[in-house]
Amino acid sequence: MAFYLNKREFFNGALTLYQRNLEVANPTQKTHKAPKWYYKVKLEGAKAATINKSTKLSSYEAAYAYAEQEYQRLFNAHRLGKTLEDWTFEQHWEDWYKRNLQKGVWQDKRAKWHAGYFKLYFSKYFVRHGKSIALNDIDYVFANAYFDWRLNFWHDDANQKLITYNPKRRDAKTKSTGNHAKTPAQKTLQMEQSALNQILFDAFERGRTQQVFKFKAPKLKRTSGSQSDSKARRPFFQDAEYTSLTRNLRSYRDCVGIFKPVRINESHKRQRIQLYHFILFLSNSGLRVGEAREMRWMDCKLDVEGGWEDNLIAEVYVRENTKTGSRLVQTMPNGNQHLKNWKTHSQHTKPDDFVWGVLDKDNNWRQFVDFNKSFQTILKSIPFEERKDGLLYCARTGEKRVLYSLRHQYATMRLKQGTRIETLAPNMGNSVKIIMEHYNHLLTADNRSELTQITRRKTVAKPSDKADDGFVSEALERFKRGELSQAALTEILGIRKT
Repeated sequence: MAFYLNKREFFNGALTLYQRNLEVANPTQKTHKAPKWYYKVKLEGAKAATINKSTKLSSYEAAYAYAEQEYQRLFNAHRLGKTLEDWTFEQHWEDWYKRNLQKGVWQDKRAKWHAGYFKLYFSKYFVRHGKSIALNDIDYVFANAYFDWRLNFWHDDANQKLITYNPKRRDAKTKSTGNHAKTPAQKTLQMEQSALNQILFDAFERGRTQQVFKFKAPKLKRTSGSQSDSKARRPFFQDAEYTSLTRNLRSYRDCVGIFKPVRINESHKRQRIQLYHFILFLSNSGLRVGEAREMRWMDCKLDVEGGWEDNLIAEVYVRENTKTGSRLVQTMPNGNQHLKNWKTHSQHTKPDDFVWGVLDKDNNWRQFVDFNKSFQTILKSIPFEERKDGLLYCARTGEKRVLYSLRHQYATMRLKQGTRIETLAPNMGNSVKIIMEHYNHLLTADNRSELTQITRRKTVAKPSDKADDGFVSEALERFKRGELSQAALTEILGIRKT
Protein backbone atom coordinates (compact mmCIF):
# COMPACT_ATOMS: atom_id res chain seq x y z
CA MET A 1 0.00 0.00 0.00
CA ALA A 2 1.47 3.44 -0.99
CA PHE A 3 2.86 5.74 1.68
CA TYR A 4 2.07 8.91 -0.34
CA LEU A 5 -1.46 9.95 -1.29
CA ASN A 6 -2.62 12.76 -3.59
CA LYS A 7 0.93 13.57 -4.68
CA ARG A 8 1.14 16.79 -6.74
CA GLU A 9 4.24 18.44 -8.24
CA PHE A 10 4.95 22.04 -9.17
CA PHE A 11 7.87 24.06 -10.61
CA ASN A 12 9.22 21.08 -12.56
CA GLY A 13 9.20 18.86 -9.53
CA ALA A 14 11.01 21.35 -7.24
CA LEU A 15 7.90 21.56 -5.03
CA THR A 16 5.78 18.55 -4.14
CA LEU A 17 2.57 18.49 -2.12
CA TYR A 18 1.34 15.19 -0.72
CA GLN A 19 -0.63 13.54 2.09
CA ARG A 20 0.58 10.62 4.14
CA ASN A 21 -1.30 7.32 4.10
CA LEU A 22 -2.13 7.12 7.81
CA GLU A 23 -3.00 3.44 7.65
CA VAL A 24 0.57 2.74 6.52
CA ALA A 25 2.18 5.34 8.78
CA ASN A 26 0.33 4.13 11.89
CA PRO A 27 -1.34 0.74 11.23
CA THR A 28 -2.27 0.11 14.88
CA GLN A 29 -4.49 3.20 15.06
CA LYS A 30 -8.17 2.25 14.52
CA THR A 31 -9.37 5.72 13.53
CA HIS A 32 -7.56 8.67 11.96
CA LYS A 33 -8.15 12.41 11.74
CA ALA A 34 -8.32 14.21 8.41
CA PRO A 35 -4.84 13.92 6.86
CA LYS A 36 -2.56 16.99 6.77
CA TRP A 37 -0.75 18.15 3.65
CA TYR A 38 3.06 17.91 3.53
CA TYR A 39 5.48 19.69 1.22
CA LYS A 40 8.88 18.69 -0.17
CA VAL A 41 11.26 21.25 -1.68
CA LYS A 42 14.28 20.19 -3.78
CA LEU A 43 17.01 22.78 -4.23
CA GLU A 44 19.65 22.23 -6.92
CA GLY A 45 23.21 23.59 -7.04
CA ALA A 46 26.58 23.11 -5.42
CA LYS A 47 24.87 22.57 -2.07
CA ALA A 48 21.76 20.62 -3.06
CA ALA A 49 19.18 20.26 -0.33
CA THR A 50 15.79 18.69 0.28
CA ILE A 51 13.34 20.02 2.86
CA ASN A 52 10.41 17.89 3.87
CA LYS A 53 7.89 19.39 6.34
CA SER A 54 4.22 19.43 7.28
CA THR A 55 2.04 22.41 6.46
CA LYS A 56 -0.15 21.43 9.45
CA LEU A 57 -3.16 22.19 7.22
CA SER A 58 -5.90 19.86 5.98
CA SER A 59 -7.27 22.22 3.31
CA TYR A 60 -5.50 21.81 -0.03
CA GLU A 61 -5.90 25.47 -1.06
CA ALA A 62 -4.46 26.75 2.21
CA ALA A 63 -1.70 24.15 2.17
CA TYR A 64 -0.68 25.07 -1.39
CA ALA A 65 -0.51 28.79 -0.57
CA TYR A 66 1.66 28.06 2.44
CA ALA A 67 3.90 25.61 0.57
CA GLU A 68 4.42 27.99 -2.34
CA GLN A 69 5.41 30.79 0.05
CA GLU A 70 7.90 28.49 1.77
CA TYR A 71 9.28 27.37 -1.60
CA GLN A 72 9.95 30.97 -2.66
CA ARG A 73 11.58 31.75 0.68
CA LEU A 74 13.79 28.67 0.61
CA PHE A 75 14.68 29.16 -3.06
CA ASN A 76 15.81 32.76 -2.47
CA ALA A 77 17.67 31.85 0.72
CA HIS A 78 19.49 29.00 -1.07
CA ARG A 79 20.39 31.26 -4.00
CA LEU A 80 21.83 33.90 -1.65
CA GLY A 81 23.69 31.36 0.47
CA LYS A 82 21.48 31.93 3.51
CA THR A 83 20.41 29.36 6.07
CA LEU A 84 17.34 27.32 5.14
CA GLU A 85 16.14 26.95 8.71
CA ASP A 86 13.25 29.13 9.78
CA TRP A 87 14.60 30.54 13.04
CA THR A 88 12.33 32.18 15.57
CA PHE A 89 13.35 35.26 17.53
CA GLU A 90 13.56 33.23 20.75
CA GLN A 91 15.70 30.49 19.18
CA HIS A 92 18.14 33.00 17.76
CA TRP A 93 18.28 35.03 21.00
CA GLU A 94 19.15 31.91 23.01
CA ASP A 95 21.88 30.98 20.53
CA TRP A 96 23.21 34.58 20.46
CA TYR A 97 23.17 34.81 24.26
CA LYS A 98 25.04 31.50 24.73
CA ARG A 99 27.71 32.47 22.19
CA ASN A 100 28.38 35.77 23.95
CA LEU A 101 28.61 34.02 27.32
CA GLN A 102 31.12 31.55 25.92
CA LYS A 103 33.21 34.36 24.43
CA GLY A 104 33.35 36.09 27.82
CA VAL A 105 32.63 39.50 26.29
CA TRP A 106 30.16 40.47 29.05
CA GLN A 107 30.55 41.17 32.71
CA ASP A 108 28.14 39.27 34.96
CA LYS A 109 25.89 42.29 35.39
CA ARG A 110 25.65 42.77 31.60
CA ALA A 111 24.73 39.12 31.06
CA LYS A 112 22.11 39.43 33.80
CA TRP A 113 20.73 42.57 32.13
CA HIS A 114 20.29 40.81 28.76
CA ALA A 115 18.63 37.79 30.37
CA GLY A 116 16.30 39.98 32.43
CA TYR A 117 15.22 42.21 29.55
CA PHE A 118 14.57 39.24 27.28
CA LYS A 119 12.38 37.59 29.91
CA LEU A 120 10.48 40.74 30.83
CA TYR A 121 10.14 42.54 27.48
CA PHE A 122 11.58 40.89 24.33
CA SER A 123 10.01 37.47 24.86
CA LYS A 124 6.60 39.10 25.38
CA TYR A 125 6.70 41.38 22.37
CA PHE A 126 8.22 39.17 19.68
CA VAL A 127 5.40 36.62 19.67
CA ARG A 128 2.58 35.80 17.27
CA HIS A 129 -0.36 33.53 18.04
CA GLY A 130 1.24 32.67 21.38
CA LYS A 131 4.57 31.55 19.86
CA SER A 132 7.86 33.30 19.23
CA ILE A 133 7.74 35.07 15.87
CA ALA A 134 9.90 33.85 12.96
CA LEU A 135 12.80 36.18 12.19
CA ASN A 136 11.69 36.50 8.57
CA ASP A 137 8.27 37.70 9.73
CA ILE A 138 9.75 40.70 11.54
CA ASP A 139 9.38 43.73 9.31
CA TYR A 140 10.14 47.43 9.79
CA VAL A 141 6.65 48.36 10.99
CA PHE A 142 6.49 45.53 13.54
CA ALA A 143 10.02 46.21 14.82
CA ASN A 144 9.61 49.93 15.38
CA ALA A 145 6.23 49.52 17.04
CA TYR A 146 8.22 47.91 19.87
CA PHE A 147 9.00 51.23 21.55
CA ASP A 148 5.35 52.36 21.55
CA TRP A 149 4.52 49.06 23.27
CA ARG A 150 7.47 49.44 25.64
CA LEU A 151 6.56 52.97 26.75
CA ASN A 152 3.06 51.79 27.67
CA PHE A 153 4.11 48.47 29.22
CA TRP A 154 3.92 49.50 32.88
CA HIS A 155 0.81 51.61 32.27
CA ASP A 156 -1.11 48.58 31.02
CA ASP A 157 -3.63 47.18 33.50
CA ALA A 158 -2.38 43.64 32.89
CA ASN A 159 1.08 44.58 34.18
CA GLN A 160 0.03 46.51 37.27
CA LYS A 161 0.23 43.39 39.44
CA LEU A 162 3.95 43.11 38.67
CA ILE A 163 4.45 46.51 40.26
CA THR A 164 2.80 45.64 43.56
CA TYR A 165 3.89 42.04 43.92
CA ASN A 166 7.35 40.56 44.19
CA PRO A 167 7.65 36.85 45.13
CA LYS A 168 11.25 37.37 46.24
CA ARG A 169 9.95 39.56 49.07
CA ARG A 170 7.37 37.09 50.34
CA ASP A 171 8.32 37.52 54.02
CA ALA A 172 9.22 41.22 53.79
CA LYS A 173 7.20 44.07 55.22
CA THR A 174 6.24 45.17 51.70
CA LYS A 175 5.71 43.18 48.52
CA SER A 176 6.51 46.05 46.16
CA THR A 177 9.19 45.32 43.60
CA GLY A 178 10.33 48.93 43.25
CA ASN A 179 12.82 48.01 40.51
CA HIS A 180 11.07 49.66 37.60
CA ALA A 181 9.98 53.01 36.24
CA LYS A 182 6.57 53.40 34.65
CA THR A 183 8.15 55.54 31.97
CA PRO A 184 11.65 54.30 31.10
CA ALA A 185 14.56 56.71 30.99
CA GLN A 186 16.12 57.74 27.70
CA LYS A 187 19.26 55.78 28.56
CA THR A 188 17.19 52.64 29.17
CA LEU A 189 15.53 52.89 25.76
CA GLN A 190 18.90 53.43 24.10
CA MET A 191 20.28 50.30 25.78
CA GLU A 192 17.32 48.26 24.55
CA GLN A 193 17.75 49.75 21.07
CA SER A 194 21.41 48.72 21.03
CA ALA A 195 20.62 45.18 22.22
CA LEU A 196 17.89 44.63 19.63
CA ASN A 197 20.08 45.94 16.82
CA GLN A 198 22.88 43.58 17.86
CA ILE A 199 20.49 40.60 17.97
CA LEU A 200 18.91 41.23 14.56
CA PHE A 201 22.17 42.12 12.81
CA ASP A 202 23.74 38.92 14.15
CA ALA A 203 20.79 37.00 12.71
CA PHE A 204 21.32 38.69 9.33
CA GLU A 205 25.05 37.91 9.34
CA ARG A 206 24.30 34.26 10.01
CA GLY A 207 21.73 34.09 7.23
CA ARG A 208 18.80 33.54 9.55
CA THR A 209 16.87 36.51 8.26
CA GLN A 210 16.86 38.02 4.79
CA GLN A 211 16.26 41.59 5.85
CA VAL A 212 18.02 43.95 8.18
CA PHE A 213 16.96 47.27 9.62
CA LYS A 214 17.79 49.39 12.65
CA PHE A 215 15.64 49.89 15.71
CA LYS A 216 15.33 53.56 16.64
CA ALA A 217 14.34 54.56 20.16
CA PRO A 218 12.22 57.73 20.40
CA LYS A 219 13.71 60.79 22.00
CA LEU A 220 11.79 61.56 25.15
CA LYS A 221 10.91 65.07 26.13
CA ARG A 222 13.00 66.27 29.02
CA THR A 223 10.96 66.62 32.21
CA SER A 224 11.79 67.46 35.79
CA GLY A 225 13.68 64.64 37.38
CA SER A 226 14.95 63.16 34.11
CA GLN A 227 18.43 63.10 32.70
CA SER A 228 17.64 62.62 29.04
CA ASP A 229 19.71 65.59 27.91
CA SER A 230 23.30 64.39 28.05
CA LYS A 231 24.65 67.95 27.89
CA ALA A 232 22.42 69.35 30.64
CA ARG A 233 23.70 70.66 33.92
CA ARG A 234 24.25 67.79 36.31
CA PRO A 235 22.76 67.87 39.82
CA PHE A 236 25.27 68.82 42.52
CA PHE A 237 25.12 70.39 45.97
CA GLN A 238 25.37 74.07 46.79
CA ASP A 239 27.85 74.89 49.56
CA ALA A 240 25.15 75.12 52.24
CA GLU A 241 23.54 71.89 51.02
CA TYR A 242 26.81 69.98 51.08
CA THR A 243 27.57 71.26 54.58
CA SER A 244 24.16 70.05 55.71
CA LEU A 245 24.75 66.67 54.03
CA THR A 246 28.11 66.06 55.73
CA ARG A 247 26.77 67.15 59.12
CA ASN A 248 23.74 64.88 58.92
CA LEU A 249 25.80 61.99 57.59
CA ARG A 250 27.69 62.02 60.88
CA SER A 251 24.35 61.68 62.67
CA TYR A 252 23.47 58.78 60.37
CA ARG A 253 26.80 57.10 61.08
CA ASP A 254 26.48 57.56 64.84
CA CYS A 255 22.76 56.61 64.93
CA VAL A 256 21.73 59.85 66.65
CA GLY A 257 19.33 62.72 66.04
CA ILE A 258 16.87 62.23 63.19
CA PHE A 259 18.62 58.98 62.28
CA LYS A 260 18.35 57.39 65.71
CA PRO A 261 16.82 53.92 65.16
CA VAL A 262 14.43 52.12 67.48
CA ARG A 263 16.89 49.23 67.61
CA ILE A 264 19.96 48.31 65.63
CA ASN A 265 22.51 45.50 65.70
CA GLU A 266 26.27 45.64 65.15
CA SER A 267 26.02 44.52 61.54
CA HIS A 268 23.66 47.35 60.67
CA LYS A 269 25.87 49.84 62.51
CA ARG A 270 28.80 48.75 60.37
CA GLN A 271 26.66 49.14 57.23
CA ARG A 272 25.92 52.71 58.25
CA ILE A 273 29.59 53.43 58.85
CA GLN A 274 30.45 52.02 55.42
CA LEU A 275 27.80 54.08 53.65
CA TYR A 276 29.00 57.23 55.47
CA HIS A 277 32.58 56.73 54.27
CA PHE A 278 31.48 55.54 50.82
CA ILE A 279 29.41 58.68 50.13
CA LEU A 280 32.15 61.06 51.21
CA PHE A 281 34.84 59.04 49.45
CA LEU A 282 32.94 59.41 46.15
CA SER A 283 32.66 63.17 46.55
CA ASN A 284 36.41 63.39 47.28
CA SER A 285 37.60 61.11 44.48
CA GLY A 286 35.26 61.60 41.52
CA LEU A 287 35.05 57.85 40.86
CA ARG A 288 32.04 56.44 39.08
CA VAL A 289 29.90 54.15 41.24
CA GLY A 290 30.74 51.21 38.97
CA GLU A 291 34.46 51.93 39.38
CA ALA A 292 34.12 52.05 43.17
CA ARG A 293 32.27 48.70 43.12
CA GLU A 294 35.32 47.06 41.56
CA MET A 295 37.81 48.47 44.09
CA ARG A 296 39.89 46.00 46.07
CA TRP A 297 42.28 46.91 48.86
CA MET A 298 45.24 45.96 46.66
CA ASP A 299 44.16 48.77 44.31
CA CYS A 300 44.50 51.44 47.00
CA LYS A 301 47.73 53.17 47.90
CA LEU A 302 47.14 55.20 51.05
CA ASP A 303 49.02 58.20 52.51
CA VAL A 304 50.64 59.32 49.28
CA GLU A 305 52.35 62.72 49.36
CA GLY A 306 50.07 65.15 47.62
CA GLY A 307 52.74 67.67 46.72
CA TRP A 308 51.43 70.53 48.86
CA GLU A 309 51.78 71.21 52.59
CA ASP A 310 51.51 68.07 54.76
CA ASN A 311 48.29 66.71 53.23
CA LEU A 312 48.36 63.05 52.20
CA ILE A 313 46.17 61.64 49.45
CA ALA A 314 45.22 58.18 48.21
CA GLU A 315 46.03 56.77 44.79
CA VAL A 316 43.42 54.35 43.43
CA TYR A 317 43.92 52.02 40.49
CA VAL A 318 40.74 51.80 38.43
CA ARG A 319 40.42 48.35 36.90
CA GLU A 320 40.39 47.52 33.20
CA ASN A 321 36.85 46.06 33.20
CA THR A 322 35.25 49.38 34.14
CA LYS A 323 33.59 51.89 31.80
CA THR A 324 36.67 53.68 30.43
CA GLY A 325 39.36 51.14 31.27
CA SER A 326 42.24 51.38 33.71
CA ARG A 327 43.74 54.60 35.06
CA LEU A 328 45.25 55.97 38.28
CA VAL A 329 43.04 58.34 40.28
CA GLN A 330 44.43 60.84 42.77
CA THR A 331 41.89 61.48 45.53
CA MET A 332 41.59 64.52 47.75
CA PRO A 333 43.10 64.28 51.26
CA ASN A 334 39.61 63.64 52.67
CA GLY A 335 39.23 60.70 50.27
CA ASN A 336 42.40 59.20 51.73
CA GLN A 337 41.14 59.73 55.26
CA HIS A 338 37.78 58.09 54.60
CA LEU A 339 39.46 55.03 53.10
CA LYS A 340 41.74 54.72 56.14
CA ASN A 341 38.89 55.15 58.61
CA TRP A 342 36.71 52.59 56.82
CA LYS A 343 39.59 50.12 56.80
CA THR A 344 39.73 50.24 60.61
CA HIS A 345 36.04 49.27 60.80
CA SER A 346 35.82 46.78 57.93
CA GLN A 347 36.24 43.12 58.73
CA HIS A 348 37.36 42.36 55.18
CA THR A 349 40.70 44.02 54.50
CA LYS A 350 42.74 41.35 52.73
CA PRO A 351 44.43 42.60 49.52
CA ASP A 352 41.92 40.79 47.30
CA ASP A 353 38.83 41.78 49.33
CA PHE A 354 36.40 44.30 47.89
CA VAL A 355 36.72 47.68 49.61
CA TRP A 356 32.98 48.29 49.52
CA GLY A 357 30.57 45.37 49.75
CA VAL A 358 27.83 43.46 51.53
CA LEU A 359 27.45 40.08 53.23
CA ASP A 360 25.38 37.53 51.35
CA LYS A 361 23.11 34.94 52.95
CA ASP A 362 26.13 32.64 53.44
CA ASN A 363 28.00 35.42 55.25
CA ASN A 364 30.42 35.89 52.33
CA TRP A 365 31.72 39.36 51.49
CA ARG A 366 30.80 40.32 47.90
CA GLN A 367 30.28 43.37 45.73
CA PHE A 368 27.33 45.55 46.60
CA VAL A 369 24.54 45.81 44.03
CA ASP A 370 23.09 49.24 44.68
CA PHE A 371 23.45 51.79 47.49
CA ASN A 372 21.31 54.36 45.67
CA LYS A 373 18.08 53.71 47.54
CA SER A 374 19.77 54.08 50.91
CA PHE A 375 21.49 57.28 49.75
CA GLN A 376 18.23 58.78 48.52
CA THR A 377 16.46 57.84 51.76
CA ILE A 378 19.14 59.74 53.68
CA LEU A 379 18.81 62.79 51.40
CA LYS A 380 15.04 62.83 51.74
CA SER A 381 15.30 62.65 55.53
CA ILE A 382 17.62 65.68 55.87
CA PRO A 383 15.64 68.83 56.71
CA PHE A 384 16.73 71.78 54.60
CA GLU A 385 14.92 75.09 54.06
CA GLU A 386 11.55 73.45 54.68
CA ARG A 387 11.79 71.47 51.44
CA LYS A 388 9.31 68.62 51.21
CA ASP A 389 11.94 66.12 50.06
CA GLY A 390 14.94 67.50 51.91
CA LEU A 391 18.06 67.31 49.75
CA LEU A 392 16.69 64.69 47.37
CA TYR A 393 16.21 67.11 44.46
CA CYS A 394 18.67 69.62 43.05
CA ALA A 395 17.22 73.13 43.43
CA ARG A 396 18.72 74.34 40.13
CA THR A 397 18.04 71.42 37.79
CA GLY A 398 15.01 69.89 39.54
CA GLU A 399 16.57 66.44 39.08
CA LYS A 400 16.62 63.70 41.66
CA ARG A 401 20.07 63.22 43.14
CA VAL A 402 21.72 59.82 42.95
CA LEU A 403 25.13 58.53 43.98
CA TYR A 404 26.45 59.64 40.59
CA SER A 405 25.69 63.21 41.70
CA LEU A 406 28.68 62.94 44.04
CA ARG A 407 30.94 62.65 41.01
CA HIS A 408 29.53 65.95 39.76
CA GLN A 409 30.04 67.36 43.24
CA TYR A 410 33.72 66.44 43.05
CA ALA A 411 34.10 68.08 39.63
CA THR A 412 32.30 71.20 40.83
CA MET A 413 34.50 71.59 43.91
CA ARG A 414 37.71 71.00 41.94
CA LEU A 415 36.85 73.57 39.28
CA LYS A 416 35.84 76.12 41.89
CA GLN A 417 39.22 75.61 43.56
CA GLY A 418 40.98 76.42 40.29
CA THR A 419 41.90 72.96 39.00
CA ARG A 420 42.58 73.15 35.26
CA ILE A 421 40.25 71.18 33.01
CA GLU A 422 43.22 69.54 31.30
CA THR A 423 44.29 68.16 34.70
CA LEU A 424 40.82 67.21 35.93
CA ALA A 425 39.59 65.36 32.82
CA PRO A 426 42.07 62.41 32.82
CA ASN A 427 41.71 61.98 36.58
CA MET A 428 37.95 61.58 36.11
CA GLY A 429 38.32 59.39 33.02
CA ASN A 430 36.65 61.98 30.79
CA SER A 431 37.63 64.09 27.82
CA VAL A 432 38.15 67.85 28.08
CA LYS A 433 35.17 68.27 25.75
CA ILE A 434 32.83 66.42 28.13
CA ILE A 435 33.98 68.49 31.11
CA MET A 436 33.39 71.69 29.13
CA GLU A 437 29.89 70.55 28.08
CA HIS A 438 28.76 69.77 31.62
CA TYR A 439 30.54 72.39 33.70
CA ASN A 440 31.09 75.43 31.46
CA HIS A 441 28.55 77.37 33.56
CA LEU A 442 30.94 77.12 36.53
CA LEU A 443 33.87 78.37 34.50
CA THR A 444 31.81 81.32 33.29
CA ALA A 445 30.90 82.29 36.86
CA ASP A 446 34.47 81.94 38.14
CA ASN A 447 35.82 84.10 35.30
CA ARG A 448 33.25 86.82 35.90
CA SER A 449 35.79 89.56 36.68
CA GLU A 450 37.85 88.75 33.60
CA LEU A 451 34.78 88.64 31.37
CA THR A 452 33.38 91.97 32.58
CA GLN A 453 36.52 94.07 32.92
CA ILE A 454 36.70 97.29 30.86
CA THR A 455 39.90 98.89 29.59
CA ARG A 456 39.60 102.63 30.18
CA ARG A 457 41.26 105.14 27.87
CA LYS A 458 43.77 107.55 29.35
CA THR A 459 42.55 111.14 28.98
CA VAL A 460 45.10 113.56 27.57
CA ALA A 461 44.80 117.04 28.97
CA LYS A 462 44.50 119.68 26.31
CA PRO A 463 46.11 123.08 27.02
CA SER A 464 43.59 125.88 27.49
CA ASP A 465 43.47 129.04 25.46
CA LYS A 466 44.70 130.97 28.47
CA ALA A 467 47.72 128.76 28.86
CA ASP A 468 48.61 129.00 25.22
CA ASP A 469 49.50 132.72 25.30
CA GLY A 470 53.26 132.23 25.10
CA PHE A 471 53.85 133.18 28.73
CA VAL A 472 53.82 129.57 29.97
CA SER A 473 55.94 128.40 27.07
CA GLU A 474 58.54 131.04 27.81
CA ALA A 475 58.60 130.03 31.51
CA LEU A 476 59.13 126.36 30.59
CA GLU A 477 61.99 127.22 28.26
CA ARG A 478 63.70 129.32 30.93
CA PHE A 479 63.20 126.47 33.47
CA LYS A 480 64.92 124.05 31.11
CA ARG A 481 67.88 126.43 30.71
CA GLY A 482 68.17 126.69 34.51
CA GLU A 483 67.20 130.33 34.56
CA LEU A 484 64.01 129.69 36.56
CA SER A 485 63.59 127.71 39.79
CA GLN A 486 61.06 124.93 40.38
CA ALA A 487 59.17 127.02 42.93
CA ALA A 488 58.91 129.95 40.54
CA LEU A 489 57.65 127.71 37.70
CA THR A 490 55.03 126.16 40.00
CA GLU A 491 53.82 129.58 41.06
CA ILE A 492 53.56 130.80 37.46
CA LEU A 493 51.58 127.73 36.40
CA GLY A 494 49.24 128.15 39.36
CA ILE A 495 48.59 131.76 38.47
CA ARG A 496 47.83 130.97 34.84
CA LYS A 497 45.32 128.18 35.85
CA THR A 498 43.30 130.65 37.81
